[in-house]
Amino acid sequence: MVRFRLRFLLQEHDLPPGETILGRSPDCHITIEDPLISRQHARIVVEHGVVTFHDLGSRNGSRINGRPISGSQVLADQDRVRLGAQELVFFRMETSQFAPRSTGAMRLCGRCKTPFPEGPLVCPHCGHAVTAVREEETVPGISVPVRRAWIAQMFGDFMDRALPQGKFAEADRILRRAAEEAEERIASGDVDTAYLARIAEYALKLALLKRDSQWLCWVLDAYRRAKKIPPAATVAGLEKVTDLAGFHEALDRLLAVCHADDAPVSEEDAPQLAALEQLAEHGPAPTTPVAGGATDDPSVE
Repeated sequence: MVRFRLRFLLQEHDLPPGETILGRSPDCHITIEDPLISRQHARIVVEHGVVTFHDLGSRNGSRINGRPISGSQVLADQDRVRLGAQELVFFRMETSQFAPRSTGAMRLCGRCKTPFPEGPLVCPHCGHAVTAVREEETVPGISVPVRRAWIAQMFGDFMDRALPQGKFAEADRILRRAAEEAEERIASGDVDTAYLARIAEYALKLALLKRDSQWLCWVLDAYRRAKKIPPAATVAGLEKVTDLAGFHEALDRLLAVCHADDAPVSEEDAPQLAALEQLAEHGPAPTTPVAGGATDDPSVE
């Protein structure tokens, strides 16, 4: 007898005869909390020993083994099914092979540092061959934060599409999920500065487009709680939103933490700290005139 299972993070789900609906809605057979997943994203049908995956016209699509699909595709043993930022692994198992399992594992590629489900001996992202399993290459059953690099990429791709189209409500919803994860990292004391900078980049873009200070203040307060000086790109983004309400109050709170630390400021952070102090005292630095006396200010002729 053959049984079919779907592994997702810490759980494995039996696929019974008939259909199994996957999506964000609590009414689905398998509910996945991910804003990139549609409410009813896909259907898996088990019929006469054949398992078929159907994308239900989802907004962000589905991939099988890294390839986007449209419509339907028959699943083979150990196929990787990606919905939104989540990856599930399909297993076809003989009854003799079957043993109840409640945990899965992810492997971290030694070269590109991208996690992928345990099983393949080649990284599906960069092709790096896994010749031996080392302690640091295996990530035990985990949740979304472990796959931070992968999710950050999908987060950026989504925001790059949503913001130019004016889909601010969707962008705000995605940004909130990313910010929650960043807050968890800050609270645990394990701050990923690159990830925080990535979120700050889009938070400031959204603040500028909406003329809303909420995300501006979040960026400054996140760096204050993390006790970090924002990188140059974030400071450049802040220079564009100095006129929004709450900017100076939030900036003063961040600078108070920066100045309270007795540790010397690194050479890398010193220019950013000086730029923040300039913003607090005088606002954005004046534009440097280009050759011929022209400036970036269209009002100057």
